[in-house]
Amino acid sequence: MVKIGTREELHKKLEKIWKKIYGKDDCPFCDIVWQKEHILWKGNFWYILHNLYSYSWNDKHIMAVPYEHKIYSTDLMIQEIQELEIVYKKVKEFFWEENYFSFTRETMANRSVEHFHIHFLVWKLQGKYLRKMLQNQGFPIVENLDLKK
Repeated sequence: MVKIGTREELHKKLEKIWKKIYGKDDCPFCDIVWQKEHILWKGNFWYILHNLYSYSWNDKHIMAVPYEHKIYSTDLMIQEIQELEIVYKKVKEFFWEENYFSFTRETMANRSVEHFHIHFLVWKLQGKYLRKMLQNQGFPIVENLDLKK
C-alpha cells in the first residue's frame, strides 16, 4: 500500500521549504530514483506513478509524467505524443471498471512543479471537495456549486 499524504500536508511542507515553483534544477519528476517505489509503469518517454499527495486522499490518484523535462503540452515531441496512446491504455487498466477523469494545467499559475504531467483520479469527488480543490489550484470559484439542478 502506498502512503498517501493530504494536500494540506503538502502545502504545509512547501510553505516551510518552498517559495517558488520547482524548476528544472530541482524538479522532483526529473529525479525518478527517489520515486522508484511509487512508479507503476515505465515506457520509452513516459512513466506513471502514484501521486503521493493525492487530491482524493487514496492511492487512486496517479500521474503520467514525461521523462524529459517539458513545461507545456506544446513542448512534447511527436514520439512523446504517440506514446500517450499506451499511457492512456495503462491508466484504463489501472482503474479497471472504475470511473475516472484526467486533467492538466497549461498555465504556470498555482502549479507547484513546472514539469508537465497529467493527473488521473478516480471519480468519487463530491461537490464541496471539488470546489475546494479547484479553489486551491487557483481557479476563481466564487459561486456555490449547486449540483442538484
